[in-house]
Amino acid sequence: MLKISRFTDYGLLAAVYLARKSGEIVSAREIAAFYHLPAPMVTKVLKALHQASIIQSHRGVGGGYSYDGEPAHTTLGQLVEILEGPWDLVECESTDSQGEAVCSIRVACPSRRMMFGINRAIKGAFEQVTLADLIRGGMPTPIIAKTFGPAVERETLQ
Repeated sequence: MLKISRFTDYGLLAAVYLARKSGEIVSAREIAAFYHLPAPMVTKVLKALHQASIIQSHRGVGGGYSYDGEPAHTTLGQLVEILEGPWDLVECESTDSQGEAVCSIRVACPSRRMMFGINRAIKGAFEQVTLADLIRGGMPTPIIAKTFGPAVERETLQ
């Protein structure tokens, strides 16, 4: 079952909270209190988001974290990748540190081609949702990729 970790869930909540208060310096304790989450875990996710340059860290009295970016430029896919690390739906699409396929039966796998397409579609859906969408609580208009030979045509569903 595909499921994001609690760490990622908390990270998404923290990112949304900070983006809603764009430019304001907010403490980890404030975010933890708002969502009724453990402060140490919120601190960890904020550090991860800061290390990835999604949010800014402010030291000293009155310090904390802020989101100063454009929410429409940060995708759910980017946030999940930062918080979960590289992920794929199936192992046949994952590679090791040398760029080699992790799956030993990748070449002979009868479902690889289908799973590749599904993996791409799911990751694409994550890339279509932005932090701005999460702030609004709405879903963007889905975009379906149709493949016709080497060319890819994108079509917006209404």
